[in-house]
Formats: sequence, structure tokens, C-alpha cells
Amino acid sequence: MVEHLVWFKLKSGVTQDEKNAMLQALRDLKGNVPNILHLACGEDFSGRSRGFEIGLIVRFPDKKSLEAYGPHPDHAAFGEKFRHLWDDVQALDFETR
Repeated sequence: MVEHLVWFKLKSGVTQDEKNAMLQALRDLKGNVPNILHLACGEDFSGRSRGFEIGLIVRFPDKKSLEAYGPHPDHAAFGEKFRHLWDDVQALDFETR
């Protein structure tokens, strides 16, 4: 299994409606991108996230599936639509056994 974790730091002034739209678009990836075994996302509530407000976890069966996710048209469309809301994005990918 491969875990793909992403944190989004949003620009000042991003509205709750924009956050909600972004979260829904992330959730929609599960039904549109092949080989996603699990997808969860949400807003930070702990205040320990160093300014990152939205987190995403995506589980894939293998590295090949993660590699296919990046260029997938729906993943690319998500970036095009919401990139203007981000100040920073961090990602971490690791394999579990």
C-alpha cells in the first residue's frame, strides 16, 4: 500500500464556501481516478498545523497507481481550479507493509 498525504496552506481571505468547494472536489477524485482505495480530507481543528488548513490522505495499492494519479486529467483539473487559493502545499508519500 502507498499513502499520499497532502497539506494545503490557504491564502488569506479564502472563504468557507471556497474551502467547501475544494474539499468536495478532493472527495470527488475517489470516484473519478482509478485505483484510489481510500480518500479522506478535512479542515484542521487542532491549531497545531503551522498554518496548513486542509489535509488530504489518499491510499493506493502500489507506487504505479500513485504515479498515474499525478497526471490524471481530474487531478490536473483540481489543481487548475483551486491552485489560486494556496500559499503553500506539502506532500509526503510512503509505502506501508
